[in-house]
Amino acid sequence: MISTDPFWKLMNERKISSYMLEEEYDLNPAEISRLKNNHNFTLSSIDRFCQIFQCDVKDIIAYTPTMKSNQ
Repeated sequence: MISTDPFWKLMNERKISSYMLEEEYDLNPAEISRLKNNHNFTLSSIDRFCQIFQCDVKDIIAYTPTMKSNQ
């Protein structure tokens, strides 16, 4: 499973709110909503976040393997 938990941790550490993302960083509210709800987002979005916050991809998303059921 892909998670955006690292992104929210980064935001908390830097004391940046969702409101600031929209107003100061000119991010679309729909993009922010997709991140909050772990919905699909594009690689270009991840690239943009990395550029804005001068961070690495691992600071935005994390992968956690999920258990597969034996069907």
